[in-house]
Amino acid sequence: MATETKAIQLDQIRIGGGTKPRVAIDEQVVADDADVMIGGGQLPAVTVFFDGVTYWLADGFHRFHAHRRAALKQIQAEVREGTLREAILFSVGANISHGLRRSNEDKRKAITTLLQDSEWGKWSNRE
Repeated sequence: MATETKAIQLDQIRIGGGTKPRVAIDEQVVADDADVMIGGGQLPAVTVFFDGVTYWLADGFHRFHAHRRAALKQIQAEVREGTLREAILFSVGANISHGLRRSNEDKRKAITTLLQDSEWGKWSNRE
């Protein structure tokens, strides 16, 4: 799967569609990240999937909202070719080893997303 990192306009990125893996956005994390950027700092790129028409945010929801709060128009994004479905699958595995620790509710939401899907719900525990 080809990937590239580039600046994308925030208004080109879709944040709906079921790709948000968390139950809620932590507004304190958003505020802290926005302060970092306002102070001249940088945050890691978000991950989006591009289906040829739409950029689907799959990882980096707190960073995305922090860019909005900081009144920035663009964000650095790792762009992967893929569909909304691929973005959702990627998102449920995001933040396992980085970023804000997932709550039990966040983990439950990820598992429920997979179990309620007609294909993913048939996967073994290992998958």
